[in-house]
Amino acid sequence: MLKLALTARWIFTLVLCLVLAAVFAFLAQWQIERSFLPDSGSNYYTKTSYVPIEEISKPGQPFTFQEVIEQGKDKVLVRALVRAKLDPSQTVLVHNRVQLNGNQGSWLVVPAVTETGRIFIATGFVRNEADAITALDQARTKPASVSYVPIDGRYLPTEAPLEQKDSISFESMSVAQLVNFVNGDSNVYPGFLAVTTENQFTKIKGVEPLTIGLAKGEGGVNWLSLFYAIEWIAFALFAIFMWWRLLADAYKKQQKELLEQTA
Repeated sequence: MLKLALTARWIFTLVLCLVLAAVFAFLAQWQIERSFLPDSGSNYYTKTSYVPIEEISKPGQPFTFQEVIEQGKDKVLVRALVRAKLDPSQTVLVHNRVQLNGNQGSWLVVPAVTETGRIFIATGFVRNEADAITALDQARTKPASVSYVPIDGRYLPTEAPLEQKDSISFESMSVAQLVNFVNGDSNVYPGFLAVTTENQFTKIKGVEPLTIGLAKGEGGVNWLSLFYAIEWIAFALFAIFMWWRLLADAYKKQQKELLEQTA
């Protein structure tokens, strides 16, 4: 059978099957790399990239967004860049906020209008409720923007709504709830912008810039991708097996013909 396998026809067939097996093996590796989900709980990143919000999310549409992405050997934090007109007269408080240092308090959240929709912008953190009310009153006296101004920050997903005390105080950062009580416009971004740098609102006494950690996610296994990887491995092995099976059948046929000729 070895002599038959070394003929040009069967060498060519073997090469063809090996190429096919290599393609299947590559697809298996590609699926395996997507089968094991890494832990995204690290606050470590080496670079920051500023991306127009239109490339991240659209008003009235759900979005999936990965804040930290890998570019070569770098882990890049993606910050959203917005051009918006702020309306400080409708500023509200969102309670149950925690800074990275453990301080608890409230956010000053300002509605804003972009060229494509409305967005809520968290502009500052206040530690206690008394200072928060004072800061809210001062924030609401600031003039509205007459032109679109560039603002960058962390674009974060909405939270579940919670029961609230009044129309200016909210217990969670729920975009749907804020829309109902602030501007009632359905053409709104599904997430919100958290400004983590100094701005006009952090100049108010008692207001600090926001400090927010990266979203944490546990690693895991994508079982569907793993199943596909096993399938591709099986196809690769089957391609080689088929060559051997066809060769064995051809050899048996050849031996049978030789026996008939000598009979």
